[in-house]
Order: sequence, then structure tokens, then C-alpha cells
Amino acid sequence: METLLTVSLPFFGLIFTGYGAGHFRLITANAHVGLNAFVIWFALPVMLFMKMSSAPVVEAFDPRFVAAYTGGGLITYGLVVFLSRLLFPRLSWGERGVQGMGAAFGNVGYMGLPIMIALFGDAAVLPAVLVIVFDHVVLIPLTTAIIEGTGGRHASVKAIFKRVLIGMARNPLIIATFAGLAWGFTGWSLPAPVDAFGNLLAAASAPCALFSLGLTLVGRPLSDGLEEVTLTTIGKLAIHPLVVWMLASLVLKLDPFLTAVAVIQASMPTAANVYILATTQNTYVERASTTILVTTVIATITVSAFMVLFTAY
Repeated sequence: METLLTVSLPFFGLIFTGYGAGHFRLITANAHVGLNAFVIWFALPVMLFMKMSSAPVVEAFDPRFVAAYTGGGLITYGLVVFLSRLLFPRLSWGERGVQGMGAAFGNVGYMGLPIMIALFGDAAVLPAVLVIVFDHVVLIPLTTAIIEGTGGRHASVKAIFKRVLIGMARNPLIIATFAGLAWGFTGWSLPAPVDAFGNLLAAASAPCALFSLGLTLVGRPLSDGLEEVTLTTIGKLAIHPLVVWMLASLVLKLDPFLTAVAVIQASMPTAANVYILATTQNTYVERASTTILVTTVIATITVSAFMVLFTAY
């Protein structure tokens, strides 16, 4: 109950405060763009750099954690694509690929990372960031390959991976993660003024990211095709965390702490990256947008439940 009152309610309260501000036009669309740019280019990258530069990478890295989370995501992805083929035969393989990504690619950056730090402190930074990196490395190339390989575009594997690598190289969260790791390996401390500046900016990351997330939900359509969205929603909020828990706890025997981080991260709602990819590829755009809205609203209950269950370790 303490977790619900001190972490879940304040965090989701920030999201819905942002939504209310946008819905009642207290903040304009231009202001939202500026806030989102501040979060993605300044606050979150600096926070990641600060945390990763002091993370005990060698001691804390556990490949079983990566296997549990990534394996759970791929299993969920494949299961949703398979069920979509049975239930919605009219969909293209590219559209099914976006469905699968929507069920496996959670909002582990904007929402998951701040929640992990609030729940478990800095010990959760490394595994939480690994989730972000591996989602980008695995799921974005996979979905891009399905869309372009089955949609008559016949893009080469080399071209697909080149495009994905360029996108990752320009992603400020990925850049900050590896920059922080590189600085940490030097063993040097940041100069006191730089450290104070970084901590001050990093402190703005969680409230601004969650408020901005709420703003992004304004105007998203509840379009037709809710049956398809329901499948993706069940995959994201129920199947994904359940499969990750089975792999982490029953198969790979992770300790309770890493199991909790993996499962709670897996329970996060669908990330905006899914909508961005769908828009870029002009595939399943409205359903992707609806999925983000529906999973985020329902996640106020489901994520809170997983937080309460897995913080008693």
C-alpha cells in the first residue's frame, strides 16, 4: 500500500495532470513540443549520463536479465502476431508486426526508468537502461524488417539495419547511456560544478517526462478496430510481464530484485516509439495511436498492481 501511495499515485497523477493541462488548453501545442524537446534532449539524457557514469557495470551486469527480458519480449511479439493472423486475417504482415511491437515495446524510458529509480534507487539504473537499449536494438529492426520485407518494398537487410543504426546513433538516450558508461570506465569524478549542474538538470527529468507523456495523449483517437487494439493491449499489459516473470523467476532463476525490475518494466504501457515507427512506415498508424492511449490509461491499474506485488521482495 505504501508503494501505491508514494510512487504509483504521484507518478500517474503527473501523467493525468499533463493530460488535463493539454485537454483544457492550459498548455498550447507549441509549448508541448518545447517541453518534450527539453525532456528528450536535455533532462533524460543528462540523468542517464549521471546515473550510468557511476553504475557498477561489471559487477551488476547479468546476462540472464537480458535473456529474460528480451526473450519475454520476443515471445510476446511472436504470440501476438500469431494470434493476429488467426483472428484478423485481413491484416497485412506489416500491420501484424506493428501489433507485435505494440505488445512488446513498453514505455520503459519516459515512464519505466523514473519509476524504477523511485522504487529501487540507483541499483535499478543499469538493468532499467539495458531494457531501453535492447528494445531499440531488437524490436525496431525486427518490425522494420517485417514491414519492408513483406510490403512489396523489398529493402535489403543491409539497408534496414543501416537505417536503424543511424537512428540509434542519433538517439540522445542511447548516446547518453554509452557516454555515461565510457566516462564511468575512466574512473574520473566529474568536477563539482558540473556534477551539481547535472544533478539539478537530472532532477527535472521524471516530473517533466511524465507531464509531457500526459500531454502526448491529448487528441489521440479512439478509432474503430478496438478488437485489434484489445489484443495488443492484453499482450502488453498482461502477457508480456507474465512471460518475463516465468523466464526470470522459473527458468533463469534471477534474484527477486532483478525479477522485479524485469517484470515491472515489462508491464509498462506501449511506447510512443511504436507510433513513430508506424507513422514513418505509414503502416497501422491510427491503431498504434489508439493502443498507446488505451494501454496508458489501463496501466494506471495494472502497473500499480505489479509494483505492489513485486516490491515486497
